[in-house]
Amino acid sequence: MSSPIPSVRYRTVIVSDIRLFYREAGSSEMPTLILLHGFPSSSHQFRYLLPALADRWRVVAPDFPAFGYSACPDRARYAYTFDHYADTIEAFMRALNLERYALYLHDYGAQVGFRLAMRTPDRVTALVIQNSEAYYSDGRTSAWSAMETYWRDASPRNRNALRDAVFTEKGIREEFLEHLPTEVVELIDPDTIWLAWTRIKQPGVVDALLDLHLDYRTNVDLYPRVQTYFREHNPPALILWGREDQYYTPAAALAYQRDLSKAQVEIIGGGHWALESHGPEVIGLTREFLLSLPPTVWAGGWDNCG
Repeated sequence: MSSPIPSVRYRTVIVSDIRLFYREAGSSEMPTLILLHGFPSSSHQFRYLLPALADRWRVVAPDFPAFGYSACPDRARYAYTFDHYADTIEAFMRALNLERYALYLHDYGAQVGFRLAMRTPDRVTALVIQNSEAYYSDGRTSAWSAMETYWRDASPRNRNALRDAVFTEKGIREEFLEHLPTEVVELIDPDTIWLAWTRIKQPGVVDALLDLHLDYRTNVDLYPRVQTYFREHNPPALILWGREDQYYTPAAALAYQRDLSKAQVEIIGGGHWALESHGPEVIGLTREFLLSLPPTVWAGGWDNCG
């Protein structure tokens, strides 16, 4: 008889007066894996990954403020910056007593996760990085142009241009499907796109996320420090890359090997949302990588896995 599929729990917690929604699967006695999502999605993008790993790991996936089912605090009292998101996720991890963990990072989630890793490198056991850049010039495509214009000149004209290009139903659909061949488009669940758009069109969300987009320039400034962290701490790392990513070519994935000597790079099918289109392959590679880590990486937690 096959083992039952582990259940996923859907929970909320109040962190610094902000309601955060999160998904969790697996026992609290198991080693921890924290999943940080990208734009414009939410923890929903990990809906298949959580139960697939929960037999061996405690898997936790929060929604960032203004994403998914988490609250969207007013911009007057909550700064939508990557530093502040890192503060919020740090407080979230304290609330859940998550003291040592591997990180699965995608897109914007990587920019939060890199900050967490640099703040407390001794807590990070390993990194799984999926279509998330840490090198500005390697593999960058022209798809960045509208956003980068906004970084360099945050005038109302450029802000509105980005609003019109990205924060529409058509723009959100293109975030998931742009430049993909038909055979890949047919693998992406349309509910994923609909849920992202449904959330983004709620009051206050677009302006909050436009603030966050503007702050992306701080990530680029931070990349040299991120690369120093890689060299000095050299955590075990799996780099997963959908080869048809509209923002970065596979050269961005290979760049990690300059600073992470232990990095395993896997170029797979699909694009920026490879977990959506090529989920079984991503899940299999992630599971194989995590199982390959020596027990010492988990500081004793591995022995509780059975």
